[in-house]
Amino acid sequence: MDRIKNPFSPGAGSPPPELAGRDEILDQAEVLLGRVIRKRPEKSILLTGLRGVGKTVLLNEIERMAQNADYHTILVEAHENKELSLLLAPHVRSLLFELDRVAGAGDKVRRGKAVLKSFIGSVRVSVGDIEFGLDIEPEHGTADSGDLEIDLPNLFIAVAEAAEERRTAVAILIDEIQYLKKSELSALIMAMHKMQQRQLPLVLIGAGLPILPGMAGESKSYAERLFNFPDIGPLSKSQSFRALQDPVKASGEEFENDALKEIFHMTRGYPYFLQEWGYQSWNHATASPITLHTVRDSTD
Repeated sequence: MDRIKNPFSPGAGSPPPELAGRDEILDQAEVLLGRVIRKRPEKSILLTGLRGVGKTVLLNEIERMAQNADYHTILVEAHENKELSLLLAPHVRSLLFELDRVAGAGDKVRRGKAVLKSFIGSVRVSVGDIEFGLDIEPEHGTADSGDLEIDLPNLFIAVAEAAEERRTAVAILIDEIQYLKKSELSALIMAMHKMQQRQLPLVLIGAGLPILPGMAGESKSYAERLFNFPDIGPLSKSQSFRALQDPVKASGEEFENDALKEIFHMTRGYPYFLQEWGYQSWNHATASPITLHTVRDSTD
């Protein structure tokens, strides 16, 4: 078996060769993206699940879907020791410059830059030791109070209005969202409340551990009316077989059915482990089909 042609790619967030068993989630994301860009309110999405079920893979796939639907996207990963403001501000700056390059610069994009500059000033955002700025006067009195629950909604409004002026939309994707501080999560929820109230073209797709729905509800009681919380779990037996067999067949090889059963038994359908067992089984196999004996050798 040619290791170079091995279709499996175990890793943190590595896309699988076959994204099996996630059609319902992707359909939900497609509806969200399609409705919001047409100014029809829809709940944003916060994916929840244990590590290894493929939440990051889904976020990356939804970002791709958003870009194909003419969205501008921001994808960040939350950290325990990094403020949400510091994570978002550089990407918002880049997004506003992208919008400014669209033909027919308008007042809303310029205002978005001014509001961002106010926001940056209020949180003293810097990259390393170098503050980054914008060649524009700040809009004093907007997003510069120093209170994130006030400032972040105002920033989102300015960005969404700039996108609306350009007849486009914005998707903000945040991984590991459970690492946000309570005040940051609260500000994010309040900002999305404003988006829904004003029917502005900005959506949030986040991913986090199963504690996320409880955190959101504790932060703001109306969070369940703003977000859907799909639970991302292990794959079923048939989905696991498809995730293993389809990419191998596409490479001209095959698993024996008993081998597939053994991998499912060992992994219990967790996507990361399916990739790992598929990868190792391919590399240990001397010929197709990949047998139960080969899978057991790989496990040892």
